[in-house]
Amino acid sequence: MQEMDKQEVHEIGSRRGMELRDGKSAEVGCTDRIKKMSVVLHRSRPNLEIHRTRVFTEHFKATECESQIRRRYFAMAKVYETMPIFFVEGERLIGWQGSRVRCNNFSIESHAHWLESDFDTFETRDFDPWVIDPEDKKELKDIHIPYWSDKTLTSKWKKQVPKADIMLASGYVDASNYISNPGSHFIPDYPQLLAIGYKGYYKKCEKILAELDESQPENVGKRDFYEGMMAVCLGIKQYGKNLKARALKEAELQSNPTRKQELIDAANRAERICWDTPTSFVDALHMIWLNTMLLNVEGSGPCINLGRIDQFLWPYLEKDLENGKLTVDETLEYMEEFNIKCCNIPWLLPANLAVFFGGYYRWTGGYCVGGYDANGNDAVNLLSYICLRAARETRTTAPSVHVHIGSKTSDSFLRECVKLAAEGLGHPSFFDIESIYKMIPYSATGLNGINNFTLKEIREKACTVGCVEPKLQGYCYGHTNANITNLGNTLSVTLNNGILPKGCPGYGAGTQIGYPTGDPRTFKTYDEFYDAILRQFKYQVDECHTHLLVAEKITAEEHQLPLFTMMATSAIEKGIDVCAGGAILNSGPHYMLSGVADIGDSLAAVKKLVYEDKVITMERLLEALEADFVGYEDVRQLCLNAPKYGNDIDYVDEITSKVLQDFAEYCSTKKCWRAGNYSDAGVQPTQANVAMGQMCWALPSGRKALAPLADTLSAEQHMDVNGPLAALRSYGKINHTACTNGTILNMWINKGELVEN
Repeated sequence: MQEMDKQEVHEIGSRRGMELRDGKSAEVGCTDRIKKMSVVLHRSRPNLEIHRTRVFTEHFKATECESQIRRRYFAMAKVYETMPIFFVEGERLIGWQGSRVRCNNFSIESHAHWLESDFDTFETRDFDPWVIDPEDKKELKDIHIPYWSDKTLTSKWKKQVPKADIMLASGYVDASNYISNPGSHFIPDYPQLLAIGYKGYYKKCEKILAELDESQPENVGKRDFYEGMMAVCLGIKQYGKNLKARALKEAELQSNPTRKQELIDAANRAERICWDTPTSFVDALHMIWLNTMLLNVEGSGPCINLGRIDQFLWPYLEKDLENGKLTVDETLEYMEEFNIKCCNIPWLLPANLAVFFGGYYRWTGGYCVGGYDANGNDAVNLLSYICLRAARETRTTAPSVHVHIGSKTSDSFLRECVKLAAEGLGHPSFFDIESIYKMIPYSATGLNGINNFTLKEIREKACTVGCVEPKLQGYCYGHTNANITNLGNTLSVTLNNGILPKGCPGYGAGTQIGYPTGDPRTFKTYDEFYDAILRQFKYQVDECHTHLLVAEKITAEEHQLPLFTMMATSAIEKGIDVCAGGAILNSGPHYMLSGVADIGDSLAAVKKLVYEDKVITMERLLEALEADFVGYEDVRQLCLNAPKYGNDIDYVDEITSKVLQDFAEYCSTKKCWRAGNYSDAGVQPTQANVAMGQMCWALPSGRKALAPLADTLSAEQHMDVNGPLAALRSYGKINHTACTNGTILNMWINKGELVEN
């Protein structure tokens, strides 16, 4: 019955998705121009572009004897140099990632191992269907997939690790996001790009190369690095020239003199910003768009965030407003066009991963607004407000808006943030900036470490990337969403002495996938039981870390990323690709903990019902869980009525806080392959709680088998019954700063429960 229900949900969701793409689309935006562009965006189906694939296959077949870094850098230079070009009516921030709106110019070297198996269902699959040209599909099958299928990170990783299936398909821990998506969760050093342009990076490489002493062992291979980086700069320069040439041809066809001049201006601007520095707000905004788009073509992962856009673009806008070059309304229109551009880059995932991260969301161009300046003063400016207004009016899922608030944030800014939240778009995300400042010094430093960033640096550069991960703009690199650790199965497998319950779907059901922590019937005290949970979690993390270290090494050696490296502060000076440790602060793989409330509620139920009140035995509880509570409704009611996290009950809140703290601290002891930094724990895998729940059996919290786990740090569904303030007090007892990779709290409040003043 559960399978039928799930299938029905999938079918309904798929039908609804098709209905939303049937050509009906609301016209939203501040002007007719934006409304028309919005319609173009939303009427377009996500589709696959194989330009990058063709370039990579041709280049790699022709360069078998060259170093891997040279092959990758020069291949990306060729991709940029030959990017397809087209135009949408009214656009001025010209340049797209392929030859159509909402295309994915995807990484064949990341996806070849799974593509062909999904081809037959691409347009009809339940989650995230895709359009692909039949001729392109044939070319992929005949030429590209045969060459690349055994060369992807995933293919090589599977050959080198002993327990790949447990890491990918058991629901115990899932590493598939990391090995499928090199180039992810990154904040480029945009202040530096704006200051020196691609010309500046080229000259920097040229100077270092001219002075390079190649007789020193540490410089072996660096010629390929610098020559490849220079080729990438020249490839982007040529792309700007190509944009200009096509835009001027388009202008010649225009009868409308206003549109003709817009295209001429865009043409000249594109050529300028693809080499030199911007001279105006529109220059700078256009440059940020093109670089963000190119980063998404280079890497296959999500979350290329912009950082503090209202800070590094404000000097340009302030000057243009003062000299009359722009008005506030014109600025708003440009920001709304920017939003539409960012929203058009979908995320390509295999069908099994689309279940976890459905919606095509690549979180392209997410940015932070608000916060403090380097001296600790409120940093909100006019552009901060314009960004919020643009997000309200375009109603796009990207860029995601992160608002940084603190004790010095003004009420007027908070009101604008709340207005955006009230639109129900899923953003902005609210961040306590002072907590972010506390997390960053301990990021990637180990359990008792601290990095050497000054408070002034942290205030100036502190950002959030992806969902909630705290980073410093340009300083940090590492896939922050490296795995999803299923805390529901930490508990479930412990209750079964390391065996995944036989009723679970997928790999390993009924077999020993976890650590044999002992028969729970023999545990005399709650402390013994809790110790078994900790041992199971440590084994879970150790196994995952062992496998992800291999992925890190393969990525560093074979999946280099030149533009990411260029955008990482000081990586060029080091002559080291970011995948090999070129960033100032290298981190990951990080541990994403899913099911916090499930394990907290379950531990509280076991402690109270079995060890303290002794109203049920461990034997009877295990029988009830194995039966998914069928025939044991009395036991389930006892479990459901045990104290629940999210209701301001110290008993369960303290248990939940302790287990999360203990788990997070253990994650911080795991040393990484890249540059010898450490892992961080976080609680932010949105959507994954549903898929992880589908692979988790019944729990002592009273949760039925295969039901969704609790979302992020939120209480288990329908269990926070004492109102939002009580829930907030529970959440406040968590030591959020222990999770140095960030935490998410989602709260849903029924509109009928709100009272207007």
